[in-house]
Amino acid sequence: MNKSQENKNSFSTILRGDFIANKNNQKHVPFLIFIVLLVLLNIRISFRAERLLKESIRLEKEVAELRLSYITTKSDLMNMHKRSVIEAIVYDKGLKTSLVPPTILNLE
Repeated sequence: MNKSQENKNSFSTILRGDFIANKNNQKHVPFLIFIVLLVLLNIRISFRAERLLKESIRLEKEVAELRLSYITTKSDLMNMHKRSVIEAIVYDKGLKTSLVPPTILNLE
């Protein structure tokens, strides 16, 4: 029971700050501050890495969406270059396909 009481007592002295106020332990204060700064830096780096991962996932989804849009647009444009589609478009405007083949003019 005495050892348990000692552990509780030493833990409570650390929490209250008596550990730092002790003259024998003051030489460890810079090291403890360094450790605390390293822990804070580690937390900041972890949050930044998580944010970058979310950003990367969002950008990958956007690239997939843009690729799908590109493929759809390319397919639509390829279909618009077909002769039958062009004839249908110009027929609505009153133009018809000529049944007479073109002739070559020779200028001499």
